[in-house]
Amino acid sequence: MKLVLNKNAVVNRVYLEKCTSPVYVIDDVLVNPHEVISFAENTAYFLAPGRDGTLYPGIRDLMPKAYENMLQELMVLINESNKEFYFHRALLSLVTLSESELSDYHSLPHVDSIDKNEYASVHYFCDEAFGGTSLYSYKPRDIMQIGEGDVNIFQEALDKNQEKGYLQGDNSLFKRELKIEAKFNRLVMYQSNILHCADINTNKSISKSPTNGRLTVASFYQLNDRQPSI
Repeated sequence: MKLVLNKNAVVNRVYLEKCTSPVYVIDDVLVNPHEVISFAENTAYFLAPGRDGTLYPGIRDLMPKAYENMLQELMVLINESNKEFYFHRALLSLVTLSESELSDYHSLPHVDSIDKNEYASVHYFCDEAFGGTSLYSYKPRDIMQIGEGDVNIFQEALDKNQEKGYLQGDNSLFKRELKIEAKFNRLVMYQSNILHCADINTNKSISKSPTNGRLTVASFYQLNDRQPSI
């Protein structure tokens, strides 16, 4: 696979009062996005839900090294070249679980890490009809970013939550602070300790087909400030 970063990609930053770093929304990321779709259709070996070690409600496979290389180039494009980039993994993803198959955890927003230097991104290879990504605050504490002293909110939320199924905006415990629509070849990047959740259109998004489903690439990495040379 050869992926070509679009040097003219459109970079927008969204600043939220409750977050310490902006949310990046980047459009037209790849010159050749259909290479990813071709990989999904012809090469990827999707693992069953949960086999990737996460609670993602669908099937996943690791992306090739070419995707990591593209992300490194992207960090330079969005002026994050002053930071050290440590790549963890990128996962080609398709939502396949119906609401009746979800666990209680799937009804809540989640975080991928409690380290403020960890970042996650979602790269969409589908359009807005399949649902984007939303960022949330936990109403009882009015927080969006979860640190070591906040991890007990998840058990609190599990104990109190009365609403099942895919989260669709505000409920009694969580407030949607930002909704980012899916758009073909759009990438959204945010700190991994921000409460977030996929917006799932249950009438359209649930499919094992890369061409008919909610095809995305979820990536996880670390950005640390470079230490000045002595």
